[in-house]
Amino acid sequence: MKTLYTLVRVLVVAAVVLGVFGIALAQDVAPVAPLNLSSEPVVLEYSLGAAGPPTIEPLTDERMTFRIQGAGEVSGALEGSISALISEVTAMPSPPLHPVTAMFTLETEDGTLEGFYAGSLYLAEGSDQASIHGNGLILSVSGVYADLYLADVHVTSAVQFIDGRSVGESGTMTITVR
Repeated sequence: MKTLYTLVRVLVVAAVVLGVFGIALAQDVAPVAPLNLSSEPVVLEYSLGAAGPPTIEPLTDERMTFRIQGAGEVSGALEGSISALISEVTAMPSPPLHPVTAMFTLETEDGTLEGFYAGSLYLAEGSDQASIHGNGLILSVSGVYADLYLADVHVTSAVQFIDGRSVGESGTMTITVR
């Protein structure tokens, strides 16, 4: 019993010591200077290609889910890479206008932004190009992009199709601080 009591005391003291050093180490981190990006919209041009095959699941109620991962480049006010998880739930066969969502990550030399947009995809019958219009938010930022936290996102893009299959998306993403 005495050994158990001693072991518990050692563990409690060790936890307290680690906690104190953890707090001290967290406070020694050098502060990051955020870029001043709140004065005007941040306009980005991006291009995405498929980063793997799509997942299509037919549902029993004559709808389907469609998901695909994309990856590509971003340029404009920020330079770097973009990755996205794009999702749709739509009737089968897909109507010309249906909802679409994307969760995206922008990575630059300076840091990372993560967000989403939701909107509509319109593919006219017989066309080889669909248009996407969506709105969303920046949900996570690294320190230098702190001014863009919870900023509005507006996306206008075009999706190219060959033989009925999407081969890539390119467009403009505008990030505006509220």
